[in-house]
Parts: sequence; structure tokens; C-alpha cells
Amino acid sequence: MNTLTVKKLLISAVIATLAVGCAEIQSPKSLLDAQQAYKAAASNPVIQRYASDELKTANKTLLDAAAAESVEDKTSLAYIADVQVKTAASIAVAGQASQNGTDLMSKKEQLISDSLNLKKDTAQDKLLKLQLSEAEREIILAFGNIEFVTGKVDLVPGASMGIDLLANYMGKYPDKKVTLEGHTDNTGTAELNKKLSQQRADFIRGVLISKGVAADRITAIGYGQSQPVASNSSASGRQKNRRIDIKFN
Repeated sequence: MNTLTVKKLLISAVIATLAVGCAEIQSPKSLLDAQQAYKAAASNPVIQRYASDELKTANKTLLDAAAAESVEDKTSLAYIADVQVKTAASIAVAGQASQNGTDLMSKKEQLISDSLNLKKDTAQDKLLKLQLSEAEREIILAFGNIEFVTGKVDLVPGASMGIDLLANYMGKYPDKKVTLEGHTDNTGTAELNKKLSQQRADFIRGVLISKGVAADRITAIGYGQSQPVASNSSASGRQKNRRIDIKFN
């Protein structure tokens, strides 16, 4: 084999390697769509004004998606970014409506808030507290049935009842605030699980915002795998640990 032939073979091998590398880093359509949605939202002055923090969060998620090393991770992060962009748009719509004085629910919310401002130590106040406590217990129990697919932000089918109950409750009692605490099982690394738990809590927060709950009434925190409620040695235990805990403030 002469020198020229060897050089041709080496060049062909390099070209083939580059082609494979390019194929591996191609972005899925969902990521391209999420990037386009973010670009449109970022160019909207209303969204920039009322939801700049949410846009920054979505942009960071898109950067993580672009840097991800697998199509599955890119797709999952693209989905999260798309939800974050939609959340930003919802916040902007609500903010603009409030600014323009078109939020017709504000008077109703004020009336509800006033009705809850009862004197302490009265029979009516005690009854109200009991009713609120029972409603909160019902929501907490329902959230115990919220389950996520392993390693993903996706909810399993039929897991949205607790979210609907919480959204309705927050609508009835506008002085209430809630903290969403995300948890995972021990599948994967502690670092990735902490990030995943934050994404899950952020996802539920985004759903609540889309249902009309004000963003400043919801706090989302991810604790990863650090606070299990069951053993991770069994499938049922891991399922219980993939959860969202809620605390009312």
C-alpha cells in the first residue's frame, strides 16, 4: 500500500468520525421548538417586563439542554423549558391585566380576604380554622398520590387531582401561601437528583400559575434524595420517595 493510499484512508476515517460526531449532537425537534418559543417570548416587551426572572430560568434550562449529552436529556430539558416559557407568558398576562385594572377577580379576592379577617378566640374563628385545617389535610393526602416517572419530570397518568385541589383552595383563600418541596429516590447521582427534584417542584409551580395562582404565593424547593420517607431498596419504596411535599404558610 503506497503513501497516497494511506493518506486517503486516513482522511476518509477522519471525515467519517466527524460525521458521526455531528449526528450525535443534533438537537431534537422539541428543543428547536422550545428555543423558538423562548426567542418569541424574550422579544415580547410585556413578558420582559412582568416575567424577566422566569425568562432567565427558561434560558438557563435551554442552555443545559443544548449541552446535554443524550437525546433523552435534551428532550426532557426542552419540555421543562417550554413549560417555563409558558409560565412566563401566563405571569405576564396576569401582570398586565392587573396593571390595566381589568382583573375582575381582585374585588372578589379582597372580599374573601376581609371575611377571613375575623377576631381571634371567637367561635366563628375556631370553626373557620377547623375548616381550613381539614381542607389542607385533604390536599396533603391528595399530593401523596402525585407520582413522577423515574428520572423525569413527567407525571404518571391520573396524578393531577392534588394539583387541582390545591389550585381551587388557593383561589378561595388568597392570603394563603404554599411551599412545594421536591424529592426523589436514589436512582442516579445526588447532584442530578437535587436538580431533578427542583425541576419537579418548578413544574408543579408552573401548573399552579397556569391555573391562576399568583407566582409570589408559591415557593418551590428541591431536596433531591436527602429526605426519603421509605426504603429505596424496593420499587414501592422508591415510588413513595418520588414525591412533592407541600407546606402551607
